[in-house]
Amino acid sequence: MYNSMIYTNNLTNKSMNIQIIYFSPTGTTKKILEGIVKGITPKSTNFTNLMAPQINLDIDGNSTDLVLIGVPTYANRIPPEAIVELKKINGNGIAAVLVAVYGNNKFGTILLEMKEMAKKIGFIPIAAAAFIGEHSFSTEKMPIAFGRPDTEDMNKAQSFGESIKSKIKDINLANFDLQVPGKLPHREWNKIPAQPPETDENLCIKCGKCVEACPVNIISITESVNNDQPKCIFCCACVKICPTSARSVTDAKLLEIRERLYNNCKERKEPEMFLENTNDEVFGQPLTNKPQIN
Repeated sequence: MYNSMIYTNNLTNKSMNIQIIYFSPTGTTKKILEGIVKGITPKSTNFTNLMAPQINLDIDGNSTDLVLIGVPTYANRIPPEAIVELKKINGNGIAAVLVAVYGNNKFGTILLEMKEMAKKIGFIPIAAAAFIGEHSFSTEKMPIAFGRPDTEDMNKAQSFGESIKSKIKDINLANFDLQVPGKLPHREWNKIPAQPPETDENLCIKCGKCVEACPVNIISITESVNNDQPKCIFCCACVKICPTSARSVTDAKLLEIRERLYNNCKERKEPEMFLENTNDEVFGQPLTNKPQIN
């Protein structure tokens, strides 16, 4: 058993060392985490990609004061591939901030799921947020949260970090239960029955950037570009990084989903932050309307 009291009183603004653990195929989740870190202004930071080889982290409370965990939202849930890697981590009673990124549709119960997961692997969640990032299926012709996180989002990420920094020094981890939205049961996870993005061999220059970008290593290049179809998670990192637009979504089911999202998710949604206040919980309001937490 970890001792949650060990780290209760040493979380000061000037001495904080932060570990950032992320799953970010297209870079949007990592970018938002960087904005939050900017607001916290820690002494040191260490970024860990969940999909890097041989992840097995035993977080050291003597050298780590706070952990940020960030993942994209897939069908209102944590991506299954991220769950596999998160289970290899031991939080040792350290405070954690949970960040989910979604494509301007709905974030569902993911923050509740992240809270459950964080506690299961030994963290103590003290704050959470749902931010918006450009949807994986977004294109110039059918933009879905195109260009997000934008400057306004990044400013709010930094403000969220500042709120965490202001609050964390007074937190008693031994008696803390973060309030997040969501009701059980979670939405059942069903993988989309679709084909991965395909390659137009006439446009492909065999640069290998799609191979490097794929977080689950399903792309290989021989005389042509090959996909291991069952393992594709449809993050579209390969599509977004291709310098010649040779990679594209062609599956009818995915195109149908893209069009539906484009038609239904045009109204801009704003980030939501969740922190517990000792006297009066500040819960589920956009940061722009939320009183400063001291």
